[in-house]
Amino acid sequence: MGTSGRLGDGTVGIWHDTPVNVSGLTDAVEVSAGDSHTCARRVSGQVVCWGSNLFGKLGDGTSASRAVPVNVVGLADAVEISAGVAHSCARRASGQVVCWGYNGDGALGDGMIATSKTPVDVMGLGDATQISVGWGQSCARRASGQLVCWGANNRGQLGDGTMTARSAPTNVSPN
Repeated sequence: MGTSGRLGDGTVGIWHDTPVNVSGLTDAVEVSAGDSHTCARRVSGQVVCWGSNLFGKLGDGTSASRAVPVNVVGLADAVEISAGVAHSCARRASGQVVCWGYNGDGALGDGMIATSKTPVDVMGLGDATQISVGWGQSCARRASGQLVCWGANNRGQLGDGTMTARSAPTNVSPN
């Protein structure tokens, strides 16, 4: 069901038993579905998102849910995206990673715990080659091959040998 517009076809609360086209999106080269929102990267590098906008996870500077794609503010050079439950991240062509949405456990990696409705830079991470976003944490592979993660860590999901949440990237420790 397209609650909160999560199907991106302009409808809200309507069941579809067949696939629907996302409104106005004909040039997507990557898509990532979160819990109740979806983001797509266009061939130009622009990122658009639609669906529930709780905590600003659509990145358009508002909290209003959207039934059609909206541009993520200031993000026109993405080469990779990853959507999670309440936040999303993108890797820029430069290797810099930006994230937006819920930040209660530091999942945005900006050293803060304040939610952001627009992308914020992940601290000290300008050489990422891959990203992945989970429930309340984010991870990246650096150009050196080192893995770093940040955010929720109540079950040791950051791989740093602790159960302490991190609001900035921390190295994953090998066993």
